[in-house]
Amino acid sequence: MIDYILTLIFSFIGIIGGAVLALIAPEELKKGAKYWKILEWIIIAAIVIVLFLFAGILWAIIISAAIILLKILRKEYSALAFALFASFFGNFLFLAGALIFLYGLAKGTLDAMEIVNEKNAKKNVFKAIFYVLRRNIFYLVIGFILLPFLIAYS
Repeated sequence: MIDYILTLIFSFIGIIGGAVLALIAPEELKKGAKYWKILEWIIIAAIVIVLFLFAGILWAIIISAAIILLKILRKEYSALAFALFASFFGNFLFLAGALIFLYGLAKGTLDAMEIVNEKNAKKNVFKAIFYVLRRNIFYLVIGFILLPFLIAYS
């Protein structure tokens, strides 16, 4: 149970790390944006493959379809909480947490680009971090909402 909570929090820190990374090197964001987008898709593919390898086929199909559909709509990060939830039962919690952390780095960097590219970006450190947190907080909310199901399972 505690390993799920710690993995949930650790994987969410990737979003914050991505925002900080965007603030550290704002001059590299325009050049690297396409590579961050490619990395996002590679990690989504890795998460889907891992779901099909370790989770049940029904869970994998449902969660993968939700993640890919929401990825197209740019709202996919909250759906990754369900992948983390399924990973608890499939005994690949830390692998899923690490992949979600890496995905958060890429997503946080791309999300923070909007704030960092404004004038006076150095003064907008907290604005960029809170902007990224506000856009992706449902990942934590859904992760903690699913917690009673883990308690019932234990």
